[in-house]
Amino acid sequence: MDSDQELKSLKRGLRAMMLINKQGSITISELSRALELPRTTAERVLMTLLAEGFCDRDPLTKRYFLNIRVRALSHGYTDESWIAHVAAPLLFQTTKEIGWPLFIATPLGEYMSLRLTTDPATSLNLHRRHIGSEIAMAVSSSGLVHLAFLQPEQQRIMLSILAQSDDPAQAPARDEERIAFALEQIRRKGYGFGFDLGRERSIAVPIMANGHIKAVLLMAFMARAMDNEKVAQTFAPRLIEMAQTIERLAFGNTAQEALTI
Repeated sequence: MDSDQELKSLKRGLRAMMLINKQGSITISELSRALELPRTTAERVLMTLLAEGFCDRDPLTKRYFLNIRVRALSHGYTDESWIAHVAAPLLFQTTKEIGWPLFIATPLGEYMSLRLTTDPATSLNLHRRHIGSEIAMAVSSSGLVHLAFLQPEQQRIMLSILAQSDDPAQAPARDEERIAFALEQIRRKGYGFGFDLGRERSIAVPIMANGHIKAVLLMAFMARAMDNEKVAQTFAPRLIEMAQTIERLAFGNTAQEALTI
């Protein structure tokens, strides 16, 4: 392609996304230096990515980081492929055996969004959740597990965003000691419950890919049937094993990698 046919602004935006992806987050000054751009130009690049929904900005550190929309560009087909071809058969078969519905959830902004549900395979009188259903990250088992297994800087930024959210359901993120303790326990145990103590609850475990959290596997249950301790003893080991099977089949994680994540 001739140089006069190239869109310089698009090339800058793509280079900026590649740099943010490599570093995890970036400031206007860092982008300006790395791409040898005037500061005003670097700011316009980041503000454009922010306006188009491809990145978010930490209000405290003024750092920009990529968000879930970027994953739709590079992982859209892969995500759907592993969920449909690897996770779905395993989850539906397991639901037939244990009776409780299973789900796959991934982050979407401040929420966790369901990508797969085995609700149709159960006859239990539970709240029916559909693909695309969202729940606040700071209160749900899937959200807390996602936060617990984020890289430290990503976790700090996400907690800051949740703490400033206008959604009342994200209120637990403003209790720094409580949520820090919960996330530490989840990371140590390898599973977690949500802060919601209603009649329907869930337990969740991480699905990892190359050392990074990819999604969350969770199981819904009724509190009157089992308390959290009983669920942890009975189902946590099986859910962790299921997650590791998905990791191995979908992403090539080895048993040793699973132990060190």
